[in-house]
Amino acid sequence: MRKSRIYLAILIIPVFGGLAARILRVIIAFHLRELGVSIFEITILSSTFMLARGIFSPILGHIADKGASRYLLVVIGFVGLSVDSLIYPHVSYSFMLLLRSLDGIYGALAWPTMQALVHFHSPQNVRSRLMTSYFMMGGFGGSIGYIVSSYLMGNLGYAVLTVAVFYMLGIFLSYPLRNYKVEKKSEKVRMKVSGYLYSLSLLYGMFFSLGGEVLWFYLAETMHLGNEMAVTLLFYLTVFALLGTFLVGHISDKKGYTVAMWFLALLAVISSIFLAVNNLVLVLLGTAIFYVSGRGFLPVSRSFAATHTRGVGTSLGFVNLTSNLGSVVAPLIGGALMDHFEKVKWGLFNVVAFIFIILAVGIVLNTYLLYLQERSQRLSFI
Repeated sequence: MRKSRIYLAILIIPVFGGLAARILRVIIAFHLRELGVSIFEITILSSTFMLARGIFSPILGHIADKGASRYLLVVIGFVGLSVDSLIYPHVSYSFMLLLRSLDGIYGALAWPTMQALVHFHSPQNVRSRLMTSYFMMGGFGGSIGYIVSSYLMGNLGYAVLTVAVFYMLGIFLSYPLRNYKVEKKSEKVRMKVSGYLYSLSLLYGMFFSLGGEVLWFYLAETMHLGNEMAVTLLFYLTVFALLGTFLVGHISDKKGYTVAMWFLALLAVISSIFLAVNNLVLVLLGTAIFYVSGRGFLPVSRSFAATHTRGVGTSLGFVNLTSNLGSVVAPLIGGALMDHFEKVKWGLFNVVAFIFIILAVGIVLNTYLLYLQERSQRLSFI
């Protein structure tokens, strides 16, 4: 009975978290756009959030590894996110930057800590799939958030109240996760940590972060779908992508992390090419594949880091740090490209989408380097 409550918490908490985060981000983005704020300035808000979350993730993870209550950290994070959300309608763009910084700190308290709790409550034979399910449910919540956002468009007050309620629900739902057992690992486990995992996390952070404001405005403005149609289609595409995300977790459990990483890299290349072609059908197909690749890396990398390191909170913190640092840089670049090259084409391709291709190539190269290092380490243990 207790295990069922734990698994239910693991599956439901990220749904409400994904809903809350997506509603707040979409509503603020389009609200500011209607006020004449540039896409670059809007992406600064997301980058500010990711920078704060990235910096504080390893610090708070280390504190948790030293004995701080992970459950208490999660509660503080959800309370902070809930209170912050209610302030947005009453402040200017400049003050929103401060709020997003605080949201990043509260996010570092809540979500990387939740990932550690999922790891500690997961049986080893289904660890990747349970971590994948956790991220899938967060993605599902985010997908529903697109639909809810389309109804709340122009109603910032109602939107932030909804966000606050969803975050507060996370506090009550997380109660079954308060007790857990930290696994003991040998010293040589530390030797399996690869620096290439962190650099790959950086690249995926850059790649997947383009699925926020940059991709939203790319669909709405460059592909002429309009705001409401863009977010409605994103709901269907991201729900479809969840099935592919679970497939990645299954591959990781059955075939190993290396095979899963190569599969994700292949999807990154395919999606980036489709996104760059000036054809609506291919762009939408590329969007679905893009979300499988970007979201699929999240659970695989977190499960890999938690399994192959002694300080779970610290290692998860560094994976989140590198991923979030990527999420700081790429939206700013993408936003600047959108502002200056939105209508520029090169043959069949939209120039602003070349950033997807460049990052996909980097992901393939880094995956190869990670594969070489992991193979070398395996041979050294034989």
